Amino acid sequence: MVRVELSKLLQLQTDAKRVRNICILAHVDHGKTTLADSLIASNGIISSRLAGKLRYMDSRPDEQERQITMKSSSIALYHREETPCEAEPADEHLINLIDSPGHVDFSSEVSTAIRLCDGAIIVVDVVEGVCPQTRVCLQQAYSEQLSTVLLLNKIDRLVLEKKLEPAEAYLHLTQVLEQVNAVVGNLFATDVLAREQVNAGVDQTSALEEADDSVLYYSPQQGNVLFGSALDGWAFDLATFAKLYQGKLDGVTDAGELLNGLWGDYFYSPRRKAIECGAAEKGRKPLFVQLVLDNLWNIYGLVENRDEGKLRSISERCGVTQNPRDLRHADGRVPVRNLLSGWLPIERSLLGAICRIVPNPTSITDIKAEKLLCSRLFDFSSYPPETRALKDDIMRCDAASDRLIVFVSKMFPIEHGALAGAKETLERLTKNLTLNAIDEGAVEDGVEAEIFLAFARVYSGTLRRGSKVYVIGPKYDPRTMHTEADNATTNPHLIEVEIDSLFLLMGRQLEPVDFVPAGNIVGIGGLQNVVLKTATLCNSRFCPPFVDLPLIATPILRVAVEPKDIQKMPQLVRGLKLLNQADACVQVRVQESGEHVLLTLGEVHLERCIKDLQETYARIELNVSKPIVPFKETIVPFVPTSEENPEEEIAKDREKDKTVTMQTPNRQCTIKLEAVPLAQEVVDLLNRNESVLKALIRAHDEKQPLPQALQDSITELRKSLEGLLPERIPFDRIWSFGPKKCGTNLLVNGSDFVHSSVWHESEPLEREAVPSEAPEDPRKQYESSFLNGFQMASLAGPLCDEPMQGVAFLVDRWELDLTVGVDLASVASHGPLSGQIMSAVKEGCKKAFQNQPQRLVHPMYSCNITVNSDVLGKLYAVIGRRQGRILSADLIEGSGQFDVTAVIPVIESFNFATEIRKQTSGLAMPQLVFSHWETVDIDPYWVPSTEEEYLQYGEKADFTNVARVYMDAIRERKGLAVEKKLVEFAEKQRTLSKNK
Repeated sequence: MVRVELSKLLQLQTDAKRVRNICILAHVDHGKTTLADSLIASNGIISSRLAGKLRYMDSRPDEQERQITMKSSSIALYHREETPCEAEPADEHLINLIDSPGHVDFSSEVSTAIRLCDGAIIVVDVVEGVCPQTRVCLQQAYSEQLSTVLLLNKIDRLVLEKKLEPAEAYLHLTQVLEQVNAVVGNLFATDVLAREQVNAGVDQTSALEEADDSVLYYSPQQGNVLFGSALDGWAFDLATFAKLYQGKLDGVTDAGELLNGLWGDYFYSPRRKAIECGAAEKGRKPLFVQLVLDNLWNIYGLVENRDEGKLRSISERCGVTQNPRDLRHADGRVPVRNLLSGWLPIERSLLGAICRIVPNPTSITDIKAEKLLCSRLFDFSSYPPETRALKDDIMRCDAASDRLIVFVSKMFPIEHGALAGAKETLERLTKNLTLNAIDEGAVEDGVEAEIFLAFARVYSGTLRRGSKVYVIGPKYDPRTMHTEADNATTNPHLIEVEIDSLFLLMGRQLEPVDFVPAGNIVGIGGLQNVVLKTATLCNSRFCPPFVDLPLIATPILRVAVEPKDIQKMPQLVRGLKLLNQADACVQVRVQESGEHVLLTLGEVHLERCIKDLQETYARIELNVSKPIVPFKETIVPFVPTSEENPEEEIAKDREKDKTVTMQTPNRQCTIKLEAVPLAQEVVDLLNRNESVLKALIRAHDEKQPLPQALQDSITELRKSLEGLLPERIPFDRIWSFGPKKCGTNLLVNGSDFVHSSVWHESEPLEREAVPSEAPEDPRKQYESSFLNGFQMASLAGPLCDEPMQGVAFLVDRWELDLTVGVDLASVASHGPLSGQIMSAVKEGCKKAFQNQPQRLVHPMYSCNITVNSDVLGKLYAVIGRRQGRILSADLIEGSGQFDVTAVIPVIESFNFATEIRKQTSGLAMPQLVFSHWETVDIDPYWVPSTEEEYLQYGEKADFTNVARVYMDAIRERKGLAVEKKLVEFAEKQRTLSKNK
């Protein structure tokens, strides 16, 4: 196809109804980038012969080397619908296509792509079926309300690799489609039941019975399922073959009847001249096999059984012109590829389906517009009327609107070569950045400045070069605007900037433009110094920041970095700043110890970040620490170890006094407390509601009224928590959560002190109970010190200074006698009482913690691997050596492969992928994603004590205590004391002289 002129694309941009914004979502190696290549080739940007080999959207060298996509990139494509009547004008569309990564380590890039799109192509490899990342993609598409099209890709593998018969392939395709629909149905049911209000009344019917899911599922008859091969450049939907066979089957004149009969248990009866049901029962070929798959299998049969004459005649009948040189090509697949891509071009059916199914930018729903502007925990009606009016602007998506709204989903670096056609723009951007770098003192001679563009979508109005807009940061709140105007203060989260340059994103190339109307995706230059990762641009101060992107995976793998030459620290700091801006997945932190720490999603992501830092952003040699894995500390209920007398051990444990009494150095304050383990259900509940507790603290600190949605969430949390807590921990006596006031540890007040409510509500009943003439409790002024002591203890536990999890501290007594130790010498030596109380509570909590059975809690990866049965044993051995365990191993029907699901500790996962590939000769590719926290079921301080243990382990306990190893490693890294014997067994050592 001839390359489309830029002027044509710019003309289509002005009509939002002709624009479609879509992304490609799939599991790793299911064919996303190859599909993008085939669609790009249809626009004449690359040769169709290079589609699938060039990987045009993968512009980074390491993407080409590893053959995986690591970033989202966009390209504008032109599509012209073929009309049955030549007199009618062809329907033209502009499609902004975003190719996204499939590897779990780059899942945040997928979030940035999904936010800017209205629809998605879900690609599934028909041989591998539904994989873990496919489920994640379907879940994201559902939660962001994207209209999707399903492409069952790599059908050529069923013929050439799996050697399936057409009937077997049809059965396999129906199973894959059922798997996808099962995932969608599960998502729908979960969503409906989550929103269902359970009534205690007479009506016991579930909301699922009334919910409409008729258009939810993928069905070939609806036109939202396509079959094809991106590598060979062909795809079709049922309508393609329904048109092809219309009027060619005797007795079948209705196109709708033929379309419905092409998928399902239907066959054509030549005797009755009709389409009938029950093909499987009567042993007949289904219509899909007879009319579609048999033809495809016959064509693919010519790859191995070369027949030039047959190929030429089939090509002529299909209206495809074959080059004589291609017909004699050494690779038999080349002429077959030319035939299929000419007969069933992938762009015609796939882009046609996109234009039909995916809504244009003017069709954003009311719910989605509100979801973009307001998070679930805030009340949209609490915003000013001017802010609420912006929702209508987003829904209208009018380019002529005065209200300009743009959302920046990420910042991305560009190569200077991408701006080869716009030298003036390149020089201007480079000059601005060099001036800023000189101001910071971090510019080097002969080094080109890194240029970042904003990856954005215009939701309303027209964005023009040179126009002035407000950059609205994620923490800006339009409700506080009036108070700022009265106080004449400037808001740090609201900055006015001038738009320097605009670009149409064309994969590896950028085309400068002067304006971009609403509904389009755009690259914006000149925002590098004011936008970190995401931002909202608007010409009104009333616009709230768009809701944060959904987080798919949690960054759990962290390393500390430092320059080999310490004098180059400024370059490292600047490099980390640029890396943080360029990578949507990475998090950069500076620890209290002064270490610069990178938080990444996995080993592949970590390698890429270090490589970028050393070669592009900092350009210095680095020392990289061993990966740092976060742990937590907890206590568990006492478990007897003796098999003979467990009751006796339990009775002894009950007799022990586990309470701790602490006194401040000046003896004015006495505290008595005890630590109690919390049930796992309570920990899970508090973990799920961490964002709710954070929002409650923020609203209280800013003295703002609670939104209704937040009040409902808090009410639900309180009700659930009250039901789960044991009798020993009264719900109304909860004093604080920790650490950081929103963790999974509780401070429970069992003393006579009247504490302030943890839910920040007034307590008139308790206030009335105290007589008005009674003096104020002297402990009231020290309450914050007591709480801070608890927060400090729960943030750094006694085992290895890691945060605590699932511990409740019951305060039995808190007494204060201000008459003792009031002399000046005592005050001078011990300091203020508030600090003493803080230290006493902190130490008391740690000692109470140590009086209970202690455990470490470590993070776990969930690992999904598809392997052949002959290497299953080696796979189990590798997982066993790394303290992992197998959860399931299911045979994938029709493939002879096993889908293995396992969990493995994060700390044991380094070089896991490399070892798996070595042991299985490259046949297994693990996908590791953070799953949950799990308790290490052994006491780090355990030593043999009973007779049975001495018999089993010996006096020296010659087995590795895994928890002790983990704990000592963390303590060594933090510089804490470690009990380590330099000489373990002296009698085994020899002097050198004896060996002579």
